[in-house]
Amino acid sequence: MRTLRWFSAVLLGAAITSAAAASSSVVTKIGVAPGVSPCAAIAGGRFVWVSGYGSPVLLKIDPRRNRIVGTTKIGLGSCGGGAGAGSVWIEDTNSSTVSRVSIATGRRTAAIKVDATPYDTTFAFGAAWATAYGDGKLDRIDPARNRVVKRIELIAATGVIGAFDSIWATGATGLIRVDPTTNETVARIDLPFAGWLAASDDAVWVATGTSIVRVDPETNSMVATIPIDGPLGDPDVIDGLVWVPQIRKNRIALVDPARNAVARYVKAGRGPFVVTQIAGEAWVPSWKGRDIWRYRP
Repeated sequence: MRTLRWFSAVLLGAAITSAAAASSSVVTKIGVAPGVSPCAAIAGGRFVWVSGYGSPVLLKIDPRRNRIVGTTKIGLGSCGGGAGAGSVWIEDTNSSTVSRVSIATGRRTAAIKVDATPYDTTFAFGAAWATAYGDGKLDRIDPARNRVVKRIELIAATGVIGAFDSIWATGATGLIRVDPTTNETVARIDLPFAGWLAASDDAVWVATGTSIVRVDPETNSMVATIPIDGPLGDPDVIDGLVWVPQIRKNRIALVDPARNAVARYVKAGRGPFVVTQIAGEAWVPSWKGRDIWRYRP
């Protein structure tokens, strides 16, 4: 991991440029300061919040103006997150914390200690959930107490989402399905190199090193594997297609669930890592670059 520094002076002056939508569906690129390494976008209130992996900062973006309108200092190595209980929740990988940031004020209200090396966070079923890669745990955080209240074993825990009345999380042994009412693991699906996750209307999608795997939540079984050149980042579903970031190719593979095949590719910035669906659009920060791409399908 790189040594991280705090950047604040120039963030509010980030440049904004536009791109032609006809060829790539990109309608706006929002520039960020050097060293920020924007990682993931999260919808919270009327704003879009983008974590900075390279500096301990959460960017607050007004999507009506496509401008950065505020910054919040958070933990080191921040990336995946979710919104709920009036807050944005961001995992701070290097600090082994989850930062809770008020949507109303933009202030960090808590730095919650979690198990070592959190890789992803979401908010679902009244709780925040964080995967701890280093300690091999899925942590449940109670927002009323701002602390971990349940730890579920998951070797090399990586991605986590809430869908189909369940929490789904990946690790070295594959995919687990957790009942949020009991915190019990109700299904285990053997899937080598299981990584990041997304959900469509009828499937859970799991990125591996070289494919996106379709899982049927009715049967808890894999029903399709679509090869895609990796390494692959964190996907999401936009306008009926699964957007899968290809980090080194600087592009996104759009998978058609009707055919279980890649329909087309769209260009992305340098090192796209996380795709987030926000109000029907795709937000893709350039993890190895200096901008955030906004797509309109």
